[in-house]
Amino acid sequence: MKPIRRLLLAVAFTGFCAVRTTAPAQLAAVTNPPPVNPASFVPLVQPVPTTPASIPPVQSQLPPAPLASQRALPTGILAFDAESKEATVKPGELAANYVFQITNVSPAEVIISRVQPSCGCTTAQLPPMPWKLPAGGNGQIPVTMNVQGKSGLVIKTLTVYTELGQKTLILKTTILPPDPKLMTAVDRDRNQLLAKTDRQVVFKGDCAHCHVEPLIGKSGKELYVAACGICHEAEHRAAMVPDLHNLPNDTNTEYWKLMCAIGKTNTLMPAFAQVHGGPLSDAQIASLVTYLGANFPAQGTNSRPYLPKPKI
Repeated sequence: MKPIRRLLLAVAFTGFCAVRTTAPAQLAAVTNPPPVNPASFVPLVQPVPTTPASIPPVQSQLPPAPLASQRALPTGILAFDAESKEATVKPGELAANYVFQITNVSPAEVIISRVQPSCGCTTAQLPPMPWKLPAGGNGQIPVTMNVQGKSGLVIKTLTVYTELGQKTLILKTTILPPDPKLMTAVDRDRNQLLAKTDRQVVFKGDCAHCHVEPLIGKSGKELYVAACGICHEAEHRAAMVPDLHNLPNDTNTEYWKLMCAIGKTNTLMPAFAQVHGGPLSDAQIASLVTYLGANFPAQGTNSRPYLPKPKI
């Protein structure tokens, strides 16, 4: 029994000594940890890379400034003899001609980069571009407007472009209508042949100068002179065009209305009403019928009353 007790005491004493020996070393390891290499450090939570938020650009509320050549030319740079010119051409003439005088009134050279007409029917004769005008220098811009197939008043523009701004010039051409009194026998025969093929041809092409344009805005007697008298009262009235003062048949309101609005097929008499391809409105037709009924005889020379055909 005693030997066992001695053995247990010896074991307990040995363990106590071992604890006292290792405890300071373990405590030193906890209180003084070995240095850590920053390069080998791996954080437990990886940071999420962030990108700066894109901010949309703010649109300017102001319109972009025009280029210098697109702005109006300031005063004191170029002087023109006129900013607008007019010309009148006779029937049959194919072109109207203009000449603009230009002078550099500034103290420095002015460079004209181009001269632009408003359409292809207008052309300008120019020196090689760019056209350099020295201070005090001058020149000419001859312009030709092709008026073939046109009528009445025709307006075109010509824009002069420089590095300092642009200048617009205006051209106005008045094309006179043909005078029926000056029409030759050949012209009349040709027009009559055309009318036999298409009686509405008098309202088309060159014929419209005499048979459409003079009717605009007229009524009553004035309309009769312009629309009817041009043929029925003409000095060289064609044989197939009747004399309204000596019609063989009687007339009435219905007769004049049909003749004016619808005309007469297989003759030169066209339809004047707009609904049938003519130039006159209903109001103009009514005023014409009233004038004819009041100023032309109702009884024909052969006393044949007019009986309108029944409408089909």
